[in-house]
Amino acid sequence: MPLLRSRIRFVLLSILAILIVALGVLHLRYPLPYVYTVCVDQGPDYDDIHQFPASSIAASRSPVEWTVSIDPRAAQVLELHPDVDELGVLLDETETTAFLVIHEGRLEEERYLLGHDRHSLQNSFSVSKSFLSALVGLAVRDGILELDAPITHYLPELLDRDDRFAEITVEHLLDMRSGIRYSKKVEFPFVNQDDPLIYYFPDLESVVLERTAIDSPPGDFLYTNYNPPLLGLILRRSTGLTPSEYLEQELWQPMGAGGPAGWTTDDHGVERMESGFHATARDLARFGQLYLDRGRAGDRAVVPEDWVIHTTDFPELPELEKYNGRSWGYRLGWWLVPRPEGPADFCGIGHFGQFIYVSPQHNAVFVRNGPGRGDWGDYDWTALFYFAAERL
Repeated sequence: MPLLRSRIRFVLLSILAILIVALGVLHLRYPLPYVYTVCVDQGPDYDDIHQFPASSIAASRSPVEWTVSIDPRAAQVLELHPDVDELGVLLDETETTAFLVIHEGRLEEERYLLGHDRHSLQNSFSVSKSFLSALVGLAVRDGILELDAPITHYLPELLDRDDRFAEITVEHLLDMRSGIRYSKKVEFPFVNQDDPLIYYFPDLESVVLERTAIDSPPGDFLYTNYNPPLLGLILRRSTGLTPSEYLEQELWQPMGAGGPAGWTTDDHGVERMESGFHATARDLARFGQLYLDRGRAGDRAVVPEDWVIHTTDFPELPELEKYNGRSWGYRLGWWLVPRPEGPADFCGIGHFGQFIYVSPQHNAVFVRNGPGRGDWGDYDWTALFYFAAERL
């Protein structure tokens, strides 16, 4: 019996030693707090803006107030859609926290649910990419960034791993045509997959500089979350400011934002450029209105008009996907929804159904936020906005 106990103790200690060594080896490449977070959280949550560290972006010192003219007709128009019986029921069933309709510069519908109000910060997830697009446009305006410059001009260390990085331009990154490998396929041990790395890893700079790999020559569309943090790092180096500081100085203040905003960061203060921007619904709508007005906020030119046009309107819309027969396009941080004639509608779309939807033809902006979406996917929401805009 003592010999048996001794053998059992030896086996257990051996297993423990192997486990400790394995964890130590794992920690060298994937820090154990990161592994724990990935295993416990298992994916993004709407409240992550309150869990992660975040930058602070101050409200404008000269805020532009909305003309509030709540009009019951806005809800009535939305309820004409065949899939909407009552707007309030739809918003409740889809876990909506904020829903705004702006028409001809007036705030005509504004609803908040789940304990939120007009001062609540709303998570935008991938709508962040549309704000990133504006920052790139501002840096181009300031002459400190060139769209056709190879990214290795700003990130030369990428050449040490693969000289093909020199074929990728700033525009390729913003347009999701970089050729950088990205996979959503889940494989053991899970922590090495692209989605959790870019969302949870405590050192994003090391991820994008050391772990990215070339899959194909630039040109073909592939929606990848490695592109935005590379652009964020390029902005840091070219402007001498963090993206949040640059946004506050060049966009948030002159735009007349009424409230503060923020951008979630890693442990070193590097913004999660692909998903971390958050602001009030009214200020998200203000950004949509800014683009509807071709980059102007009142008498102030904030974003260059030619940049707004370049990113949201072009004569030949490349078809990327079809939803119920409607083709979509993607252009430099915005999804484009074509109409039979005239300029396309365009929108920023984020995880769980976050939207800034702009219809230039019908002078309308829609904002929707929330932690869920019920049975409503991206097509359903954009179809509703598309339908309502032309009937307001």
